[in-house]
Amino acid sequence: MKWHSIWLSLLLIGISVGISLLIGFGDNRDMMRSFSFADFTLRGSQVFYQNLDGVLASGQWWRFLTPIFMHFSVMHIVFNLMWVWVIGTRIERQQGSVVLLLLVLISGIASNLAQFQISGPMFGGMSGVVFALIAYAWLWDRFSYRPRFGFPPALMGFMVVWLALGYAGVLEGLGLGAVANTAHLVGLLAGLLFLPLGRLLAGRVW
Repeated sequence: MKWHSIWLSLLLIGISVGISLLIGFGDNRDMMRSFSFADFTLRGSQVFYQNLDGVLASGQWWRFLTPIFMHFSVMHIVFNLMWVWVIGTRIERQQGSVVLLLLVLISGIASNLAQFQISGPMFGGMSGVVFALIAYAWLWDRFSYRPRFGFPPALMGFMVVWLALGYAGVLEGLGLGAVANTAHLVGLLAGLLFLPLGRLLAGRVW
């Protein structure tokens, strides 16, 4: 494998591992404040945080993206980074780092913003981006004469079922913790909507 052809995927994995360790998988709240969508303080069981206008006024633009790198358990990070490795590297090798970078930026920022509006800043993870990667690869193959990524169509069905289970509260009931369902849904939609831009950047036609 030519490692230079998947440098962005490796960077995403490395940053995720580094930031997740820095925040102690969620135990180090002071460090977590630096990477969450908005700065926050805890008073007992209540969370106080900046609203979106406050985040914009602070000029701390990195907060729109950095929540994707925070993970709160070993299972959480392994599950997400496995998909980055399996799908992200394939997109990067076949279509280039620019396509992957824009897909990550668009889906990451959109899913973070949507989840923040629903739940506040106490969330994180690459799941929204993962949903985008899977949705993009699935739709590309579905509308191509010759499938390029070659993932089984059932994979998209599995992710839709996973999304439905999250909204139904089944995943949380199974002890998987709070699930950022809004981030998952918006990430999936971002991946589908990215297809025209991905085709343009990859030099393909319908």
